[in-house]
Amino acid sequence: MARKANFCKQEKLEQAMMLFWSKGYANTSISDLTDTLAINRFSLYNSFGDKEALYYQALDNYLTSVSFPKLEPLRSSNSGIDTLCQFLSAFADKQKQDSCGCFIQNAVVEHAGENDEVLKRSNMLFDTLEQAIVSSLSHAQQRLEISDEQDVTAIGQFVICQMQGMRVLGKAKRHKEIDVATRVLCDYLRRLNAKTAS
Repeated sequence: MARKANFCKQEKLEQAMMLFWSKGYANTSISDLTDTLAINRFSLYNSFGDKEALYYQALDNYLTSVSFPKLEPLRSSNSGIDTLCQFLSAFADKQKQDSCGCFIQNAVVEHAGENDEVLKRSNMLFDTLEQAIVSSLSHAQQRLEISDEQDVTAIGQFVICQMQGMRVLGKAKRHKEIDVATRVLCDYLRRLNAKTAS
């Protein structure tokens, strides 16, 4: 029977997530993991499985602890254009501060879209992001902040494309372009109101 780990598994998973996030899968060795997590190989394999299994667990942890919680304001019944623009401004600021970018996006790029497990998590991220943005836009539409004629799903998909461009610009340290893109995007969203549309 396997021995019970004498460490906090969630804490070690967080450390592994940060390591994979900063270095990528290929550049992270088992030695890197055991050194960073301060556990031996037996404990690593016993608690998380092999390197690949730990990587997928780290991606899942990123979704549940980093990505999804940030979307909650968009789901609120009180959300609308202002809420979405606040979310986008915070997102833009994050890209200027964090050179690591998005862990999921990094994984998709590293594996060139050929890893089904990575793609499954990528689809989960973008589907959930789209649902949250569309939810905010739908609430705005109900309050006549957006014309009924507007396709909120298409607008949500457009916003996601802009966000991914900001991620790339953040890695290139093109902060001025991020600021301009955020301002133009929010100006566009605010012009979708019923009065302007009519």
